Amino acid sequence: MMSLLRLALLGPPEVFHNENRLTFSLRKAQSLLLYLTVEGGMHSRSKLAALLWPDSTARTALSNAIALLRSRMADASSTGPSHLLCRRDLLGMDPQAALWLDLDVVQQAYQQAQQISTLPPEQKRASLVNTLQHALSLVRGPFLDGFWLRKETPFDEWVQQQQQQWQVRLHLLCDRLSFWQEVGGELEQAQATLVRWLALDPFSEEAYRRLMRVHLALGDASTALQVCATYRTRLAQELQIEPAADIIAQAAQIRARTAHLNTNQRAYTALIQNRLPSEPITPLIGRKASFARLIESFQQVWRGQPQAAFVIGEAGIGKTRLANEFMAWARAQGADVLSGRTFEMEGRLPYQPLVEALRLRMEKENAPDDLLDDLWLAELSLILPELRVRYPDLPVPILDEHRLFEAVARLLDALARRAPLVLLLDDLHWADRASLDLVRYLEHYWKEHGSRVLLLGTVRFDWLKFNLPLLAQLADRRCNLPTTQITLQTLNRSEVFQVIEAIVGEQHDGKNGGEQQELIYRQHSPLSASPASKAAVITLSDFLFAQTGGLPLYLLEMLKLLQERELLTQQLSMDGSWRLEPTQEMIVAIGQEQSRHALVPPSVRAMIQVRLARLSQSARQLVMVSAVLRKKMSAQCLWQAAKVSILTREQGMVAQADAEPLAEAVESGLLREEAGVANYANYSIANDLTCEVIYTELSQMRRQIINQHISILRSE
Repeated sequence: MMSLLRLALLGPPEVFHNENRLTFSLRKAQSLLLYLTVEGGMHSRSKLAALLWPDSTARTALSNAIALLRSRMADASSTGPSHLLCRRDLLGMDPQAALWLDLDVVQQAYQQAQQISTLPPEQKRASLVNTLQHALSLVRGPFLDGFWLRKETPFDEWVQQQQQQWQVRLHLLCDRLSFWQEVGGELEQAQATLVRWLALDPFSEEAYRRLMRVHLALGDASTALQVCATYRTRLAQELQIEPAADIIAQAAQIRARTAHLNTNQRAYTALIQNRLPSEPITPLIGRKASFARLIESFQQVWRGQPQAAFVIGEAGIGKTRLANEFMAWARAQGADVLSGRTFEMEGRLPYQPLVEALRLRMEKENAPDDLLDDLWLAELSLILPELRVRYPDLPVPILDEHRLFEAVARLLDALARRAPLVLLLDDLHWADRASLDLVRYLEHYWKEHGSRVLLLGTVRFDWLKFNLPLLAQLADRRCNLPTTQITLQTLNRSEVFQVIEAIVGEQHDGKNGGEQQELIYRQHSPLSASPASKAAVITLSDFLFAQTGGLPLYLLEMLKLLQERELLTQQLSMDGSWRLEPTQEMIVAIGQEQSRHALVPPSVRAMIQVRLARLSQSARQLVMVSAVLRKKMSAQCLWQAAKVSILTREQGMVAQADAEPLAEAVESGLLREEAGVANYANYSIANDLTCEVIYTELSQMRRQIINQHISILRSE
């Protein structure tokens, strides 16, 4: 069996033969081995002699070096040929010999990374991240770091060329890996990769910029500013230049944000005894993957590729909360953020969300005429008449929709040239056709001009069927921007537990999260001292999950109700933050069925009543029957139960199992669809709050009729 030769060349060169480190008395003999291994193939003796010994003794010196290599790599137990292959005047490494080279591992990772510039699917992303991490773990420094002959030989020129080539490969590996880690929410890992990147390339502007973002996302603004200061000092000392303008602007944005937070904190501390939080502040939990997809879209925008992203879900699912959290994150990255909201009304105002977004932004602009010529400012004054107060000499606008659209597009493009722009249009499902036409025009304009704009919209899917232009626009994205659609789901039991643990439970080191932390709580749950017992956290989270079904808005309203009724009390923690403390009365209340029935927030009751009223008669029937049954049923059983329970056929009740009303009820969020036996779906009321509200809406007589009919079905 042939012996194994291992060479690690990314860093100071290391050579191992059968796991034994080789040292060389002749540096040029080692140089010969390194060159032959990296270049591969066969090389003439004259070429190798000129490479290492540019003098008259070259041939003799080469022979001595070859003899030394053979003796160092000799192995009595080896039955195969030597790693060194000589054929008359040619010399090289035997391609059949057992050889491991760190460059081969890095090259394979580089080729994989080179093929994918955007974020790959999650399963493939995890595999690629592991591949790139393994490759970078082999890198100890630049190619042949510190290894030179120092006699101005062609070999030293070759080393320099190789260093440049491998620096390019390592740059791409660090760039791809840190990007995939950042958008995947693996911020600590991204931080480590970026630090490694800067160790290999101390002047990488993108690495510094990205490291600032990561520190900021980790909540460490001071370190983010220190990163910028380090970069600035290094550039000044080594190159006598300043950092790019966008990095300086990013640092200024962080300073302004930090100063604002510090001012608020000082004011809060001064009034701490007199001013309590009016409602609990819930953390953003269960949205990591959705947030990462928005970050990925933003990264594409930063590269000059405009994007669109739509966050879709039922009312109260947290669409606006996710969008606002992302907007705050984007603002901290130096982006310009605009937001406007559409309102539900009979006479819809044309362009209303865009008018709101532009008005707030233009009020902050010192000189709008720096952004647009008077010709386009005049057109813009049709929807922003206050511009004429600032510029009374504007020409008379031409009442042409196309010119108005062009003015808006030019304004947003001008803003995006200064900094990446994020435009949030909240509750887009209520937008009128004129607004949607303008949005479509903007997308086409941004795509043509490569504007650095991210269009972010929130949409309720239960209202999409009432806004056919928007539905068609979402369905047909071929002519517009690359689009990401993010559908939000309700929080699961573990995620609800995390929310309650964060605002009620004890402080922890954060190493255990989600299901693991919940399991620890459930296995070790003796009552403990303030701020809250572990048993109380478990009891409260179980109760709230059953009540709300994991709908974030319902969860927040329930916490507010418990706080208003003093079943949760505010306590000041050691770190100066306010936390909620469960009382013994709360434990008793949620343990008694009668008391639980009374714990329905008025706002939630009104929302459920509105949802129910908007349903068709047949869909409403199904929801009412499900609220009385309080159990999971197949579609067929649910229709049988609803068939004659509340309304007669003469009153319009649909007798057969029609899929349309059932889909309508599920779409409204009042019914939940779950996988059943043999791929058949089961249906049940969404949560205990919905059940309680709808049940109390029914008269006693209707409840009795439903129960009687169910009894008949069970007996058949």
